[in-house]
Amino acid sequence: MIVATTAHQALGTVAVRAFAALRILHVAYLVGYVVVWRSWYTTHPAGLAPAVAMAVWGVVFALVVLALGRLPRLLVAGNVLLAAAVGAGAALCLPAQSAGGTGTWVFSASTHAAVVAAWAYRRRAFTGVVVLLVTAFLTGGAAAQVTLDNQATGSNQTPLVRALISAVLLVGIATLFRVAIVRLGMIASDADTRLGTAAAERQAADVTAARRRDRRERERMLHDTVLNTLTGIAWGGGARDRPGTVLTAEQCRYAIDAVRTMLDGTAAATRDLTGPMLRVVAVARSRGLRVDVPPLPATDLPAEVVRALAGAAQELLANVRRHAGTDQATLAVTVGPGPGPGRGVRVVVADEGRGFLAQDVPADRLGLARSVHARLAEVGGQAAIRSEPGRGTTAELTWTSAGAGLTASAGGAEPPVPPARAEPAGQVGPGAGAEPVGRAAPSPGWVPSGTSAAELRDSYAAGLRRTVAVAAAIWFGCTAVVLVATLPSSRSVVLSVSCWCGMALLVAVAAGMSRRRPLRRHEALVVVALGLVITVVVGLGTVPTWHGTSTGGPPSRINTWPVLVLPVLLALVAVSRLFVAWLVAITATIAVLGVLVLTGADAGGGPATAAGSGGTGPLALAQLLAATNGQVALQIMVAMGGPVLRRTADQVARALEEETARAALEQSERAVRADRERGLATIQQEVLPMLEAVADGLLDPRDQAVRDRCARHAAAIRRTLVSGAAGALGELAPAVVGARAHGLEVEVRVVGEPRHIPPAVCERLAEVLPGMLWDASAAGAGGAVLTLIGEPAGGQLFLTYRTAARPAGPAPADAEILTISTDVEDNQACVEIAWSAVDQHTGPP
Repeated sequence: MIVATTAHQALGTVAVRAFAALRILHVAYLVGYVVVWRSWYTTHPAGLAPAVAMAVWGVVFALVVLALGRLPRLLVAGNVLLAAAVGAGAALCLPAQSAGGTGTWVFSASTHAAVVAAWAYRRRAFTGVVVLLVTAFLTGGAAAQVTLDNQATGSNQTPLVRALISAVLLVGIATLFRVAIVRLGMIASDADTRLGTAAAERQAADVTAARRRDRRERERMLHDTVLNTLTGIAWGGGARDRPGTVLTAEQCRYAIDAVRTMLDGTAAATRDLTGPMLRVVAVARSRGLRVDVPPLPATDLPAEVVRALAGAAQELLANVRRHAGTDQATLAVTVGPGPGPGRGVRVVVADEGRGFLAQDVPADRLGLARSVHARLAEVGGQAAIRSEPGRGTTAELTWTSAGAGLTASAGGAEPPVPPARAEPAGQVGPGAGAEPVGRAAPSPGWVPSGTSAAELRDSYAAGLRRTVAVAAAIWFGCTAVVLVATLPSSRSVVLSVSCWCGMALLVAVAAGMSRRRPLRRHEALVVVALGLVITVVVGLGTVPTWHGTSTGGPPSRINTWPVLVLPVLLALVAVSRLFVAWLVAITATIAVLGVLVLTGADAGGGPATAAGSGGTGPLALAQLLAATNGQVALQIMVAMGGPVLRRTADQVARALEEETARAALEQSERAVRADRERGLATIQQEVLPMLEAVADGLLDPRDQAVRDRCARHAAAIRRTLVSGAAGALGELAPAVVGARAHGLEVEVRVVGEPRHIPPAVCERLAEVLPGMLWDASAAGAGGAVLTLIGEPAGGQLFLTYRTAARPAGPAPADAEILTISTDVEDNQACVEIAWSAVDQHTGPP
């Protein structure tokens, strides 16, 4: 089975199934026709052979198409040639009284061949097919006319006349179906374009998010390994004695391995926390910290959660060794149900050291903010640290699957921000080459898979309604030919024309409403009911014209133009997704047509049939069969773009999402690899060789020159990690650094040049920004986006974060220098500060 990955493929898949269903329906109709005309086929066995051949061909066609899932051109050509052959030989295949009419299996075969060709062939080839079928049909009608003339039945509606009318209808059906195909193709193209654009935006957003996650992980790795090692050497960590030097060598090797593992991308992903935690404990013990560890339970956690918990635990143990004033700690892991549905895990790192107060932590200390709190927040976990001077410290890391889902949905998407260009280039040293910080949030054009499928379904439904509405209006125009041909058999020409005009108004109103919106249930039922009333009136106003015939009996009351309109009215109901109303309508339609046929022999005192069938001849029954076949066939063609296609839309959206995810993963891997190579280039070229020399004993960490080199490298790394994008903020950077140190992840985006900000504005912003960031932190946002736009003519500062409360914003007095506005929408707070350089009397620099 072919899996549709585009809207065009979905359309093709459903079209193939629809054509197979139409072919099976044609076989059933052919069998019914032969049964109705069994007396004729009994006396004309030669006419039965083409019918049997056509039935066998129909079964073969359907089986081959369903098996292959496509329409082979050879099969389509055979379908056309066979239909043309039976059309030209209609005089041999059909009773003369029925030949040339629309109520025959020959006309049904020609219609099927035309619509299949409309799908499979280009315009020129399709036109040639229609010409061939019409010519064959007219040839068959002319031959049947000769046969009927020889029988001298006295009919005034000849096979040739019926063939001419049928040819017009055949051309109309084929052309309208071709128009419908073109329109559906345009809908599919539009859907593919929109989904492709959304997929591209989603892919770009996923790649950007992956690069940011890796950048943060890279920064944490540098902090936890290289920076700590360099700082230890710079502070004399290897100068105490020989064991201290050995410890320094082990730390250097650990830092080197961490950097090279990240560069190689060889870090193993595991779902069990036991192994990573044991490695963390081993590292801490190798650095002189005694760690008591109760038996660790096995876990089954997402790999990113395992990495976050292990990384945070490692940083906590490193803090114990460096700051707690004790050489002993405990690490415990417990697993169990979370506070809500789902599983949970808790990691506790405790010591009985000197403890600390949170407000005493320097603003440039990154460990707790970046390597612990931010690490857990990214995977939907939490970190809680309790400490008092003289009473030790207890850090608790928790994660639950339910909490992760809530965090992902609530905080995964970034707050809306104004468009921003990339950060100014020029960052030098460790971390240089990280990706530009532009728009991070996914484009508003992207919608998740479920919405994509719903959007695709709605797009098809709307396009299909418009297509059927246009086709209904055009098709009704074709019935004027039938009206003119049947006026001689009408009791009242005025009544017939009035009914035609009334039906025209009904079709126009129904089609107009369907173009704009789906029909409502009561509207659909009223439309169908009025259509049936007109059909009954026209049928009762028809006078039998087959006087003197001994083979066909009187004509049916449904041999009229309204019968050709009823299918499109039902189609308008079907495309409005009113299944119950459609079922009631089609049942009522078939019942009304049946009643008109069964009572038709009594109209005008027409004679009974030779077969003595209660006054209803095979011609009338064949026309009823044809009318029923037409109702069902059109509904199948509507279903080609209706319910089945809407179900396929889910498959298209799902397949596109999977393909987008695969492409995003591949692109992310390439981008992350390039970012790591650029971002760690200085570390790899300058820092790692020095650490290798220390680890191999070629450099003495007690040497003052070595310690000075380590101090310089450590200072460069720390500046990069502390400032990052905030470095471009100039005088505003300390506020961001302080907020980050207290656990608020602030992403900075800079447009233009901060040097364009007037001094008075810059001074006032430096005063109010810490309070704004404090409000964001107090609101429990966890993260915020700070966008600074500096232009010669003025600028703006936006701070966006998640909160349910309206932010207070800076004091109103600031309006003398700054224009301030605050807003909260969908739990997204946005504080906007604007200023004008002209107002500050500075002018452009």
